[in-house]
Amino acid sequence: MARRYDVDWGGQRLTLADSQGIPEPGSEVTHWSIGQPIPKVSDCIGKALHAWWICEDVTVAWAQLLAHTTDVPAAGGLLTHPNGALLCIHRLGHWDLPKGKVEPGERLDEAAAREVHEECGIPLPEVQASFATTHHVYGPSDSLMKVTHWFTMRLAEGLAPSGLTPQTEEGITEVRWASPSEVEAMEPKAFGNIARLMAAWRAKA
Repeated sequence: MARRYDVDWGGQRLTLADSQGIPEPGSEVTHWSIGQPIPKVSDCIGKALHAWWICEDVTVAWAQLLAHTTDVPAAGGLLTHPNGALLCIHRLGHWDLPKGKVEPGERLDEAAAREVHEECGIPLPEVQASFATTHHVYGPSDSLMKVTHWFTMRLAEGLAPSGLTPQTEEGITEVRWASPSEVEAMEPKAFGNIARLMAAWRAKA
């Protein structure tokens, strides 16, 4: 199986993959060998919607890419309703999933549950398992790399789904349960990494 890392930069995307990686049709492809420099994410992407770097050693390439950024740890949740719906939020014009930065001394799973609780106004959910990790670059000179650890979740035992309250101070205007077909319709209106998470959730639903 091909090894790869995906990084989002606004609406654009960078993929570092090993020699078995298969770029999507129409992608811009760069071939990288050990000893060559790797610039920061924005320069790797340029104007491409999706830039692929096929790397002789993807682990070495990834380490060089990270040298341009500082990690910002975050965590989020994919909370599934007993009826099979996914808890989704609408934030700053895009469909999204509840997530946020990890506080000092907080475990990743604790942070994920807290963010779902705070952003959606529901009791603390039960964390089930690690689901995925996403990366996106932002900040001054694209120097920050938000590394978000995602977990699957369920409602706490004995608690019925309650009313949903968006955390408006975080730019959230709507919280809703969405069926798999509704989630699929949301994906084109979500940022790339969130859309891919939604699609992965649907594949396991």
